[in-house]
Amino acid sequence: MYKSFQGFMALASVSLSVAQGSFHALVGPNGAGKTTLFNVVTGRVSPDRGQVRFHGRDITGWPTPRVARLGIAISFQRAQPFVSMTVLEAVTLARLGYEGKTLVWGRSLARHREAVERAEAALAKVGLEGYATSPVAQLPLGDLKRLDVAMALVAEPKLLLLDEPLAGLSRAERRKMVTFIGNLLRQEGITLLFTEHDTEAVLALADRITVLHQGRVLAEGSPEEIRQNLEVRQAFLGGNI
Repeated sequence: MYKSFQGFMALASVSLSVAQGSFHALVGPNGAGKTTLFNVVTGRVSPDRGQVRFHGRDITGWPTPRVARLGIAISFQRAQPFVSMTVLEAVTLARLGYEGKTLVWGRSLARHREAVERAEAALAKVGLEGYATSPVAQLPLGDLKRLDVAMALVAEPKLLLLDEPLAGLSRAERRKMVTFIGNLLRQEGITLLFTEHDTEAVLALADRITVLHQGRVLAEGSPEEIRQNLEVRQAFLGGNI
């Protein structure tokens, strides 16, 4: 996979294969190409060269809504655009977006009963069913992270992309979130591709790790193989990935 922006090579000969049902981490410093790769996979950006294949189908350049309907979802990362809504409204809107519909303000959610039911089911899966009528703006950060996951889950994905799902959380909160994500997605049978700077969390959650550095794949392997990789340790000062 190759992608450049105004002469800057964001991705250079990047090849990545994610096994069905696995948890695959993308790690690397800021500017390594992680976000660009996510954007290529989800159809937000078209590669200059290379293909994106999902379950044997070439989906390179597909528009994002079509990619989503195929079963690839990405976390909203931050729920700030939804702060004026209730928790249930936010997840319902995410479902309607997946269906290619819009939420008409001033109308009862009852007009979107099926979407609401799917939203309620997603909230139950992440443990937020008791906050359905709460304003998004009043949720603490840990619950906002769970809301992000619910807004992705409501699309019923086969592959879920999470971009730094632990950012901003305390160490104790990060550990809880790792357990929550791992248990939930394995139970649902969802394949996970995620980025994260927390080394401890990556090693605990990932089945396989790909290390990106300056737009290229520096290394790939199991958590233990990456931990022991001298080239990776030298590239990331202090031995941290």
